[in-house]
Amino acid sequence: MRILTTLFALAALACAVAIAAAGPGSQIGWWSWGDGLTLIRKVSAPVELGPVGFSPIFTAAVLAALTGVVSFFMGARGTGAFAVLAAVAAGALGMVPVQMKADVEANPFIHDITTDFDNPPPIIAGAPARAGEGFNPPDYLGDELVLDTGKSVEEWQKEAFPDIEPQTVNAGLDETAEIARVILKDMNMTMIDETLTDEGWLLEATYKSPWFGFIDDFVVRLTPEGSMTRVDVRSKSRVGLSDLGANAKRVREFFEKLEAATPS
Repeated sequence: MRILTTLFALAALACAVAIAAAGPGSQIGWWSWGDGLTLIRKVSAPVELGPVGFSPIFTAAVLAALTGVVSFFMGARGTGAFAVLAAVAAGALGMVPVQMKADVEANPFIHDITTDFDNPPPIIAGAPARAGEGFNPPDYLGDELVLDTGKSVEEWQKEAFPDIEPQTVNAGLDETAEIARVILKDMNMTMIDETLTDEGWLLEATYKSPWFGFIDDFVVRLTPEGSMTRVDVRSKSRVGLSDLGANAKRVREFFEKLEAATPS
């Protein structure tokens, strides 16, 4: 019993470690980000055995928990405790791909969000980093049809995120620019360029996700409108087809902070 319990516990722990290490391993170059996502799918996606599908990580977690409890009460308390802890770790890490799957299903398969479809804030400073195979181009491809759908990127954004649109704040151009800089820093973004032209400010920043290290470009364009300022924003992932709703969430957060920081 002790050997069987240990094997189930090690299997559960291995699955948990695989998910936890998928992102960091990608960041340090052990494998590509695509291979990291594949690793997560392999340990979490159900494996069909006849008419029934079993997720490796949750199956191992359940077996480790059951045999761990039995072992604990049979006197092998150390082995039992280890198995239960491994089961808890596997169960917790197993919820990560479950949430990822839910985010994929809840959001359109797009990765570029803008407040201006006709004249999107341009990605200029971040454009060189997008060169090469596998990277999303800096251009806005709003007319491009989304995978396996009859709708374009622009149509999907309008349907899924109708609240994302330009905002006008009761503050001057330079004051709004300074507020935007503070917000970008508060949102853990890194400023990569600032440009002031006759048309207004263009602030370019990047956001790096902590787990996989995915980098998204975030552009804020400020245009004077009398004593007020029009604010346009664009957020686009450098890699991947679906952003799981992350770019839209980031734009909304920026505008919420902007509204709180500017006079009504």
